[in-house]
Amino acid sequence: MATKYRSLAFLALLWWVAPASAQELRPFEGGTYQAILDAHGERPFVLVFWSIDCPPCYEELKMLGEQLQSIPFDLVLVSTDTTGSASEVRRLLTRFGLERAEAWKFSALPEQLRFEVDRTWYGELPRSYLFGTGRREAVSGALTAAALNTWLARSRQ
Repeated sequence: MATKYRSLAFLALLWWVAPASAQELRPFEGGTYQAILDAHGERPFVLVFWSIDCPPCYEELKMLGEQLQSIPFDLVLVSTDTTGSASEVRRLLTRFGLERAEAWKFSALPEQLRFEVDRTWYGELPRSYLFGTGRREAVSGALTAAALNTWLARSRQ
């Protein structure tokens, strides 16, 4: 009987110290950008590049989490952090209510990956791309709720 209680206590401890979300962070490497485009097909979606070292990114992530609660939309998040930050990335996504968003993390040279995504992107963050109606709109700097809602309304017509 004591063993059973010790096992339950151990499981409770594991639950308590485990991250709130077991979200998978997929490696964003050469070819991933095209794979994301192919997977989403013609459906409208938002692709956001961000970093744990980018204060404006936190505001954008907060806004995206709030918007997802009221207006569901396809969201793909890519952390541009390349070294040892997976647990911090997961923690931030959970903090902002983005556990269910598709999540990726750079796993190769950032310059090469940025070039593959957009040859005119020099690394400024946050950087968002709005895909819909056969077009791609790039946004440098934090995306606002108003701009997102306008785009969502347009893309759903």
